[in-house]
Amino acid sequence: MKKLLHPAALMAIIWAATALLFYASPISYVHAPGFVAWSIVCAGALLFCLGAVAGASLRWPAAARLDTPSPDRLIIVCAAMGFIGIAAMLIDKLLLSDIDWSAGFSAARDRRVVEVMANIPVRRSWLLYAGYLTFSFSCVALTAFILAGDRLRSFASLCGQASVLPMVAYAVLYGGRMPILLVIILVASAGLARLLVSRSFFPRGQWLWWKLAAVAAAMLAYTNFIWESRRQLNGIANYGDFVAVAASRWELSPAPWLDRAVLDGRIAATRLMDWLSIDLYLTHAVTTVQRMVEHWGEFSIYGGLYQIGILSPLSDALAPSLQLAARMRAELSAAGTFGWFPTAWGAWIGDAGPAGGAICILIWGMLSGMAYRAARENGSLLSQLMLAFGYMCVFVSPLNGPFGLANSFLIFVSFATIGLLWRRVAG
Repeated sequence: MKKLLHPAALMAIIWAATALLFYASPISYVHAPGFVAWSIVCAGALLFCLGAVAGASLRWPAAARLDTPSPDRLIIVCAAMGFIGIAAMLIDKLLLSDIDWSAGFSAARDRRVVEVMANIPVRRSWLLYAGYLTFSFSCVALTAFILAGDRLRSFASLCGQASVLPMVAYAVLYGGRMPILLVIILVASAGLARLLVSRSFFPRGQWLWWKLAAVAAAMLAYTNFIWESRRQLNGIANYGDFVAVAASRWELSPAPWLDRAVLDGRIAATRLMDWLSIDLYLTHAVTTVQRMVEHWGEFSIYGGLYQIGILSPLSDALAPSLQLAARMRAELSAAGTFGWFPTAWGAWIGDAGPAGGAICILIWGMLSGMAYRAARENGSLLSQLMLAFGYMCVFVSPLNGPFGLANSFLIFVSFATIGLLWRRVAG
C-alpha cells in the first residue's frame, strides 16, 4: 500500500485513470488530442515520476515536529487568519468594488469575464489583497486538523473543522466550485499522508467520513445549481439548445446514443446536461494541450501569469504599460484556450516554455519525492503538511498545474510560510 502512496506511483495511476476516462467519456471533441499532444502528456508525467524517484532518494533537512509549540495553537491561529482574510475579501467585493450583485453571483461572474476581456478594471481596495494573503491559511488549519486530530483539544478541533468555511465562501463569492473541490481533495490527501505513517485515514471519533460525504453531496447539488443558473443566463432552454451551444462554443458533441435516450424519454434532459457539464470539466483539459500543439509558436512565455491568478491584477497595478495580462488573454483567446483547463503539463509550458516547463516539472517531482521521504522517515506534522499539498497537486494535474487551480499558489504560500516560521519557533 505504501508503495502506491509514492508520488510517482500516484501520478501514474491518476493519469492512467484520466486517459481511460477520456476515451470512455460519451463526448466527442473536435480538438481531441493526437499523438503529439499525448506525447507531451506522457513526457510530463514521466519527468515528474523521474524527479519524484530522485527526490525520494535524497535526504530532507530535519523537520521541526510541530509538537512543541502545540499544533492546537497552530490550528487556532491559522483558522483565525483564514476567517479574517475571507471577511476582508467579502467586504471589498460586496461593499467597495461597485460590482452589481443584484442578478446573483453567477451573473456577476459572467459579466466580469466580459469586462476582463475588454480590459475594464474593477475598483479594488487594500482589503482584497490583505484577504488574498491570509484566507488560504484556513487550508493549513484544516489540513493540520486532519493530520493531528487524534491529539487536539476540543476548541482547536472545532477551529480546524470550521476552516472549511472560508474556501466555501470564496467559491460562492466568485460563482465557482473549484475551491470546494480543492478542499475535498486536500482532506483526502491529508488522509493519504496519515496512511503513509501507519495511522487511520481520518482521526477517530470526529465523524469525518459522514461530514466529508455531506460536503461532497452539497458540492454536487451546488454544482448542478450553478449549471442550471448558467444555462438560464446563456438562454439554453432545452437539450437541443445545449447541443447547439456545445457544438458552436465548446466544439464538442455528445454521443448519439445519448441524444436518442433524451428523445425517447429514457434520460431526463436536465440531469443529462448536468452530468455532461461535469464530464466536460473532467475530460477537456487534454484538448487544451492539443490546441497548444495546433497553435505552437503563437504563445508567449507568461512567467507565472498562466497559473497564478493573483499575478494578473498585480501586473496591471504595478506595470500597466506592459499589458502582460491583456496580451496573455488575447493570445489564449485567439487559440481558443482562454478559460479552459490546460493540464499541469500545458500550464507549465504556458508559464515557462517547453524547456523551462520540463525543468519546472522535474523540480516539482523532486520536491514531491523529498516530502514523501521526509514524511515517511520522521512523521513530523510539517513534512506531512507538505506531502498533503504534494498529493493534492498530483490529483489536480489532469486539470491544471500545482499553482493554477482555485489560487492553489496562495495555499502553497501559506503552507510554506507556516513551515518556515515553525522551524524557527520550534528549532
